[in-house]
Amino acid sequence: MRININFLQTGGVPLTNDLMATIMDAILTYNVLGDLAGNLTIISGCTITGQNVSPGVVIIDGDVLYFEGGTIVSTVYVHTEEFTKTFQDTTDKVLIIKKTVKFGSGATNHNWDDFIRLSTLKELQIELDGKADQTQVDNHEDRLIVLEKKTAPIINGGIVWAWFKPVAEIPAGWKECTNVRGKTIVGWNPNDNDFSTIGNSGGSKTVQLTVGQLPKIKFQYTRTLPWAAGSSGGFGGGGNQFNISTQDTNELGNNTPINIMIPHTIAAFIEPNF
Repeated sequence: MRININFLQTGGVPLTNDLMATIMDAILTYNVLGDLAGNLTIISGCTITGQNVSPGVVIIDGDVLYFEGGTIVSTVYVHTEEFTKTFQDTTDKVLIIKKTVKFGSGATNHNWDDFIRLSTLKELQIELDGKADQTQVDNHEDRLIVLEKKTAPIINGGIVWAWFKPVAEIPAGWKECTNVRGKTIVGWNPNDNDFSTIGNSGGSKTVQLTVGQLPKIKFQYTRTLPWAAGSSGGFGGGGNQFNISTQDTNELGNNTPINIMIPHTIAAFIEPNF
């Protein structure tokens, strides 16, 4: 709706109630700016210099209001002033209600820090021109989908990484995976009972060999036997006899466990904690 009122005419303009109602409708149309801007916004002026704010125009609860400015305090309020006039029927009535925003306290207060200065349409257009277009947004979305798939083991848990810094420096969102301390990680194999259950532990740093684990070996030695049974004994059949007994050889080895550790580098393992 667009209203043009041509007051500058000769003959006397009739200031009727209909004309005044039309003027009020035109004025109320400007309050649409309040709905467009949003509550507690600055649409003009209100420049801050040190501890002072210049006059300007603000939006409060959908009303476009003049702000008188002044020394900054924490809250502002809407000051309402009524002007009474004597009508033609000699009765006094409120004709004008003037609302002004001021620093201070009133029936309803608003925090000054909650007010936001709106950018101009030109500034918004310049910002929009520098933003990504829909194709770029779609490309970023596709990349995010791929990234989510790649990072799913981290987000959902179940993954550990080697950490080569002190445990005290593990970053936020991560924690040490303590159940792999002093252990290596072996691949899962459903066809081998030793490696078919995820989370199972096994193995040791050393092994103590048993007799059954020793390699097969033979010792060659020279033996001396008496003459055949029924002979008169001795090496040549004489009267000397052998003194036969069983003797143990000297012990070899110290029964020390064998170190079977592979060459390694020490690291802590960390897992997601978010």
